[in-house]
Order: sequence, then structure tokens, then C-alpha cells
Amino acid sequence: MSAHVIAGRIRTMDPARPLAEAMAVEAGRILAVGSRAEVLAAVPPGTPVEDLGDAAILPGLIDTHLHMQRGGLKIIHDLGYGRHDLDLVIATMRDRGFEPGWGPEPPTLADRAAALRLVQPLMHQLGFTGIIDPATTADELRGYQESRARGELTMRVVAMPYPDVGDLAHPDVDGAIERLNGIGARTGFGDDLLRVGGIKVYFDGEAMRGQALRRTPWPHSGSTGYQRIPTAEFQRLVDHCAAEGWSVGVHAVGGAGIAAVLDCFAAADRRYGIAGRQWQLIHGYLEVEPESMALAARLGVVLAAQPSIVLRNGAGLVELLGPSALPMNPLRSWLDAGVAVVLGSDGPFFPFDPRELIWSAVTRRVRGRTEPLDEREAITVAEALTAYTATAAVASFAGDRRGTLAPGRYADWVAFDRDPLDIAPGELLTLRVRRTVVGGRTVYEAGA
Repeated sequence: MSAHVIAGRIRTMDPARPLAEAMAVEAGRILAVGSRAEVLAAVPPGTPVEDLGDAAILPGLIDTHLHMQRGGLKIIHDLGYGRHDLDLVIATMRDRGFEPGWGPEPPTLADRAAALRLVQPLMHQLGFTGIIDPATTADELRGYQESRARGELTMRVVAMPYPDVGDLAHPDVDGAIERLNGIGARTGFGDDLLRVGGIKVYFDGEAMRGQALRRTPWPHSGSTGYQRIPTAEFQRLVDHCAAEGWSVGVHAVGGAGIAAVLDCFAAADRRYGIAGRQWQLIHGYLEVEPESMALAARLGVVLAAQPSIVLRNGAGLVELLGPSALPMNPLRSWLDAGVAVVLGSDGPFFPFDPRELIWSAVTRRVRGRTEPLDEREAITVAEALTAYTATAAVASFAGDRRGTLAPGRYADWVAFDRDPLDIAPGELLTLRVRRTVVGGRTVYEAGA
């Protein structure tokens, strides 16, 4: 792929040089970024220049919690095969996201490949160039491998294996360890198109079902929530992972569950060291204690947050718990505590449009409620974009190769019709993607 220059308003998300006028690209990587004159001086005379005018160019977005393959299967189930309008898909998932997503027989490998052919262009149309797929089953991993073998995988995928740990009564940690050992690989195996991430484990349940672990009982049930694996068994599993080179991502919603998970992480850290290994606390949005935030920061744990869950369920949780629930999804406090925060959607089960998720994180507005949630927990558009780009790339084990537009990085970028940092929050909802590029290759172009 010969060198070419892209000119426009470039938001690099690189603190060393946040704004640029042009970037040179060759063989899927960025050669130079800077003023137009600087970039032209870095390439041979006559190198073609494409001027995108008033478009705003940013690093490609990374959804750090997207069940992409399941999403594709669900779209086929709900709307059939073929090309579908993005707005129709978003509306359909909004109405039917939690309904069954396939038939009585399991999808075949060909079905999975078809699902990925269908869903990837839709996600590219939203500006995504990468995802982390949590709780990837063996069949799903085979689906991603099949898509790649066919030359059809256009989204950079980090797959988090699910070791099927079980439940409180029958956790089967020995079985989970055996299954992990049988994979024959560890976190980091693969390349920048398809990589094995950390494992995914569930510690507590869902908030709207009253299953998130709290210090005090849920008012409608008298239960403090549901712990899905005994603490001692969970410790044994994370110790094994820490010793064997696996990173770990843990579903923990309620404050008591979050604290217990981080205590176990701290014990594993004392024995083996987990700093810099991108261990994740997943969700972490209800009644989070300052001590947990401080511990997560000290351990270098990533908060994988999904504004989508509060966007959909926030009004109901305030109704259940009263004003004490208003600080839920405390992204401001997590960031202020020094924790690396990345954003994702938990799509297709929850809203996956990044425009709406950034809008909600910035305004603290949620569906079904007139007043915003506690606005002290709002973050800025710049912080939200960083959580979708630079920090998300680090959590994807590619912080030195993706997430910012800088020399040596992959040419993964998105061009928006307006600069998201220069518009009012309400205008984020109507932002449009003009083009999405992965490794220098255009994977979506408006009107094409």
C-alpha cells in the first residue's frame, strides 16, 4: 500500500500533540502527523493528498464490552439476513434486546460467519475499529477464527474466554482451571486482528434483579444480593490465573461485591503481581466505596464501564433504592481516584450507540427520567473519547499500537461530520460518521 496523506481537523488523542492538520499513512501505519507542511516534508514529492475538509478525524473507537458475534446472530434472528439500516437495527435492539437471539438449534459455523459479515459494517458505521468481546465461548472463538480464515474479519477483536465457572453451589473451579489449561494459550496470544484477552468471571448478579451484592439488603427482597462463586474458590481461581499468565475480568456490580473482588485481586497481586496486566473490574456502578476506588488505582485495575446499563436501568434503580442510587456509575469519582476507565456497551443487550452513551456519561441523563442523575459524577466529552480510544487500546493490550494517531501506530481512524469536542452535548446524538478505516483500509464510507 503506497504512501498517501490525509488532511483535515485531526484530534490525535495523543497528549504530546492533540491537534494536527495532516497525517501520512503507508502500509496500514501512520508515518507522520503534524502540520500539513511537516507531513508533506516527510513523504516523497507527489504523494497523493486527500483533503477531508471540515471533517473531524479521530482514532477509531473501541467498544471494550461488546458481544459482537451474538449481536450479529440476534440481528439475523430479528431482521433476517442481508443489509439493514443502522437506525432500524438500533431501534430493534432497543425494543427486543433481551429477547432470545437465535432458534432452538445452535448456530453453525457458517451462521456465525454470516452474523459477523452482517454486524461488522454496522459497528464500523458507528466509528468502531476494535472491540473486546467478554465471556467468549469456545464456539464464538471458533466463529471469529472462521471469519478471519475467510478474510472477512475487519474489526480488531480481543476475545475474553469464559471458563464456565458455574454457580455458588457448584463453582467447579477445578474444572474451570482444567478448561483454561486445555486452551493451550494465555492472555495475549494472537495478533492485533484477533487476540486472546483475559478470562471473564461473574462474581455477583444484575442490579435490576436485586442480585448485585450490597452492604444492606435490597428493600424489595430483604436479600443483600447473589454471590455467584464462594470467595475462597474465587481466590483460588484468580491466584491460578495470576500465576499462569492469565488476566482476569470480573463482573461485579454492587459495592460489597466490588470490594470483595478487589480484596482477592490484592491477595493475588501480593503473591504474583498483576500491575500492568490489564485486570478488569467490569460494570462497577452501584454504591462503589472510595476505599475500593483507591485500591483499584493502587493495583492498576481497569474499570470497564458501560454507561448503557445506567442509561437503560437508571430510572428503575432510583425507584427501587431512592436518592442513594443517584451517584450510580460514578465515572467522575473513578477517574479522580486515578483509575483507568474504559467505555463499552454490553451490546446488543444494552444500547450500543457510542453517541448516546457519551451523551449520557456527560449529561447524566437516562431514559425514563426527566432529571439527570447526580451531576457530580459527570465526565467530559474529552474524557469519554479517551475512554473509547487511548485507554481502551491499553485495555486491549495494544496501547503502543492503537488508540492514538501518532507515528508508528496503526492507521485506525474515524472521520465525523463534526468535531465532537466542539459541539453541544445534545448534538452528539446526531453526529454522523463519514468514514471508518482499519489499518489504512476503508471499511465504511457514507454513501458508498
